[in-house]
Amino acid sequence: MTTLWSATSTESEAMTRRESRKEDWEDDGRTIVNMNVEGMPGYRRDLDTMTVVRAPEKKRPKEQLTSRETRMILFASMKWAFLFSAGFSLIMVLFILFCIKVWFA
Repeated sequence: MTTLWSATSTESEAMTRRESRKEDWEDDGRTIVNMNVEGMPGYRRDLDTMTVVRAPEKKRPKEQLTSRETRMILFASMKWAFLFSAGFSLIMVLFILFCIKVWFA
């Protein structure tokens, strides 16, 4: 077998690379997302009844912002909105000037 792969590497090197990749990964058996959804290929209705319902986590009480913190957030968001609007307006004005002076001249 004379291919570029066999000419550039040996089988023993390829095996060590494959084996090292397999050793790094270990399955702990947890399900991150249940992909048994109705309408998907391979959907099994009997698996839906077997799902375990977990107890809801305790909710942390929400922290109330002070009026000073609320004003700071409001002014910061308004500042960025005005900055974005000014940048967009500047680009539009430059485009119109380009059209009038260069493109249509």
